[in-house]
Amino acid sequence: MLGTLVAIVTTASYYFGPVGSTPNPTRHVSDIHTIRNDNNGKYLSNDWNSELFNFARKHQNELILAKNDRKRECGSTVSVSSIDCTICDLFVQEVSALVQQGSTIDDVVKYTTDACIMLKIEDVRVCKAIVQEFKSELFGVVQRLAYSPKEVCSYALGTDCGEPYNPEAMWNITLPDIPKPPIVPPVLPKPGSPTLKVLHLTDYHMDKEYTQGSNAKCGEPLCCRADDGQPAPGDTPAGLYGDYRNCDTAPSTADNLFKHLSLIQDQFDYVVFTGDIPAHNVWNQTREDQILAMNSFNTYLKKYLPNKKVFSTLGNHESAPVNSFPPPYITGNDSESWLYTVTAENWLNWLPKDTETTIKKAGYYSTKPFPGLRVISLNMNMCNNQNWWLFINTTDPAGMLQWFIDELQDAENVGDKVHVIGHIFPGCNCCLKAWSWNYYKIVNRYESTIVEQFFGHTHSMYYEMFYDDVTFLRPLGVAYLPGSITTYSNLNPGFRIYEIDGNYSGSSWRVQDFTNYYLNLTKANLENVVVWEEEYSAREVYGMPSLFPKDWNDLIFRMKTDDELFQTFCRHKQKSAPNDCMTCTGQCRKDFLCDLKTGRNGDPNLCKGL
Repeated sequence: MLGTLVAIVTTASYYFGPVGSTPNPTRHVSDIHTIRNDNNGKYLSNDWNSELFNFARKHQNELILAKNDRKRECGSTVSVSSIDCTICDLFVQEVSALVQQGSTIDDVVKYTTDACIMLKIEDVRVCKAIVQEFKSELFGVVQRLAYSPKEVCSYALGTDCGEPYNPEAMWNITLPDIPKPPIVPPVLPKPGSPTLKVLHLTDYHMDKEYTQGSNAKCGEPLCCRADDGQPAPGDTPAGLYGDYRNCDTAPSTADNLFKHLSLIQDQFDYVVFTGDIPAHNVWNQTREDQILAMNSFNTYLKKYLPNKKVFSTLGNHESAPVNSFPPPYITGNDSESWLYTVTAENWLNWLPKDTETTIKKAGYYSTKPFPGLRVISLNMNMCNNQNWWLFINTTDPAGMLQWFIDELQDAENVGDKVHVIGHIFPGCNCCLKAWSWNYYKIVNRYESTIVEQFFGHTHSMYYEMFYDDVTFLRPLGVAYLPGSITTYSNLNPGFRIYEIDGNYSGSSWRVQDFTNYYLNLTKANLENVVVWEEEYSAREVYGMPSLFPKDWNDLIFRMKTDDELFQTFCRHKQKSAPNDCMTCTGQCRKDFLCDLKTGRNGDPNLCKGL
């Protein structure tokens, strides 16, 4: 929902100028005479006679279709139609005009709320609440807006709205002047070598207000809640253990999952959690709500897995408002210190004290759980294009990438290997292009040190490739995305257990295999029996000799021509939920495989050859 409301209507205006720039009060202001004033110079809030509202009145049917066509990934709009680009452009112009004419914050809130309703972004209740949630950022940032409307909309909505030329947007990180070590292709460990098992959980999104029997087609971003009422005649109500429609994790399913994990805890050695704890009711969340959600989730971990170390990262939903992660130089009430303090308190149950400083600074850390292995947790909200604070200065927010390089260089110097964990995956088109490309550059330089990457954010099972940045032909890395705990949307709940090369001198620390597990939601609701069952093991089902980058790249090209293999992978992507994989042919399949090849945002050249 935020990916539509805020990215199309609200976030479209949350952009500051480049570093060192001065806001220009005359730039791209809409014709003020297109907005009707009353005798006192105040805007008539009940009858906006502006270009945006006139456009909306003429295109009501197209707006309904546009809403249905938008593709969203957990709070981020990743695909829009041309009409969305038009309304974004008009909105940026007109809300800027309001602010520059001295309108109050109440005027801007009324205008934005009316726009949300008129443009059919969401229903009246959600529109009113979401604008209130974001009003202080909306008003304050629009006062300093410096980018052109087309630049703003391209950043907020992606290249579907074009890509205006802005040389200041593509910054480059500085790598140490130290030669890259010779490349040594990975090899399988000797038979009988020690192994470790790693449980990977992601995108929990437990909704404490989920209610069995409630309306799962409520017309809002999140349904199956007590205040959604009863389903319409003929509609199936929300089930006991969840629903495939726009509904989050049922408390009964969350309870059952952790009880199950407790029973099988001898099957894994430690836990990786890649973020997103709260539910998707982003239009009415408070800081207190988010703190409660985080504390509750970590209480589950301590209660049911008391002897397991947990390595976590922050999701985009952990903050309130959602996606709002101001860099450390933002102080006062807008500071993110409230979240980072609570995060440190929770994570230090499992992490050493020396991680506290960077967690409290901006939610990232490095730790060494075993000799020769480091786990580096990145706060990927520093690349989130819905995090408006970044546009004060998009260059390496919080200095995290430079810190990352320093950690990697130190690891290389002493021969350590690194597992990277994060929430938003770097190839997501919700990850700012410059940040994404710099991350890709870092992975290239430290390919011998970064041996595995684990992310979340997309709720479906997925992976993405990294190639050498000269020919873009040699695969050198892979990012794993196991699929969510939440069912939102059209998914079964699931988790993954990796087998990695274990704790011994000379270990590669690479993933050797993994097994995905899932809950058949349809069966659970019908039979009132919850069974977490094995879905597949990667090497066996995909016929892979190993899980090295080369093997994952080969799988992409095998799926290009092998229909049965593609259908199998596509089904697993949905965690064996009802799907339309059989209809994904031609361009659909090409786009599907292209996503797997795209480890950095905004580079269509990565998909040549498909």
